[in-house]
Amino acid sequence: MYEKEEEMLNKSKQRLEQIEIPEQRLNDAIQEGIKKAKSKKRNRRKTLSMLSVVAILMLTLVTSIRVSPAFANAVASIPGMERFVHLIQFDKGLEAIIENDYYEPIGVSQIKDNMTFTIDGVIIDETGAEIFYTLEAPHSIEKISYEKIDLLNDDRSLIGSIGYGSPNQEHSNRKEDKISFVFVETEKFTSNEFEMTFQVEMDSKNTTFEVPFTIKNELKNGKVYSINKEVEMDGQKISVKEIKVYPLRVAVSIEFDEQNDMEILQFEDMRIEDENGEVWSSIQNGTSGFGGVENKERTYFLQSNYFKEPKELYFKFDKVQALPKDESYLLIDFGKKELLEQPSFGKIEVTDIHSNFFKVKYAPIRENHSYSLFSQGKNANGEVVDIPTLSTFGAGDEYEYSEVTLDAADIINPVKIPFLAYPNYLDGSVTIKMK
Repeated sequence: MYEKEEEMLNKSKQRLEQIEIPEQRLNDAIQEGIKKAKSKKRNRRKTLSMLSVVAILMLTLVTSIRVSPAFANAVASIPGMERFVHLIQFDKGLEAIIENDYYEPIGVSQIKDNMTFTIDGVIIDETGAEIFYTLEAPHSIEKISYEKIDLLNDDRSLIGSIGYGSPNQEHSNRKEDKISFVFVETEKFTSNEFEMTFQVEMDSKNTTFEVPFTIKNELKNGKVYSINKEVEMDGQKISVKEIKVYPLRVAVSIEFDEQNDMEILQFEDMRIEDENGEVWSSIQNGTSGFGGVENKERTYFLQSNYFKEPKELYFKFDKVQALPKDESYLLIDFGKKELLEQPSFGKIEVTDIHSNFFKVKYAPIRENHSYSLFSQGKNANGEVVDIPTLSTFGAGDEYEYSEVTLDAADIINPVKIPFLAYPNYLDGSVTIKMK
């Protein structure tokens, strides 16, 4: 029944993989999202993981690329999706979600202050939600900003990270986009009744939409694979605890031995393969998940293929970034404008230091994958120093350059700034049979 559509999806995916992502636009949107998250974090109950927020924002921008007419026709045939072709994520999970009617049209609107907010459709599971929406008015809303966004189930806020992008819009008076919610913990919903709070600001005036909606589809439970296996890679012990497969994403729970002498940073190639060696689930556009470098336990998210049932599944990873724990950071005295400590590998060079920002130069870590080098620092008193902006440029060239700006009010020298990513790798690879 869906053979033609599936063929269109595959062809469109191949074309998409050849498209160069506009790095500067991507970075600008990421930084704007980070600044908003940081400015609100003291006033909100939500737990925002910097790593996951950045990854979700990257995901939103990447999915805003215009696609081929063939794919547009295939997706536009689904009720409620014809206006959102440019927002669809092209992976095996999408194909399966479409084939199994797991996208649910909603079509509920609310009008306030001469603006109309419509929830067009949703994809939701225990790990998060994708909310497709339209915001429109009889006047320009190009300068509107998003303030408070929340998703509730039976009046209970679903705590997690929130991501949205800034795609180019064809009409100044209408925004068609999607908002991604990733829950901190898997949620067991008490009913199929939800409500979205969406507050916007324009011309110094706030408008708050509160739109209830009901999910009629059966909310799918996760498929849980208990692994509980410790593996060793280049002398570092890594325990794979559990892998949960949901319609929207795969959640991989990993624990790192405290006795490891290396700090594990990023997994550039983490994937699930079936019995034919086909990649069934993988990282896309950089690692996302919950838990930073300082956490012993972390959760990593992969693309999902929930509706497919291969006979065998294998969890694999290699290309693991790591640094010796005593070399996994920069130590900078911003008062003296001096670099006191850095990794000895020499793959990332600090080129300039100012009173509250510095610049680094490095070869691209991996083509088509974006990694933020830093998240935050700690001052001499052990207090957190935020990094409100991290601008990267030079993508596609031999070197990339990043300018890292810290919150000047929190700087007490020297400041320790741990790496989130660094192009130094463990030797070896890991394969674990899931089923």
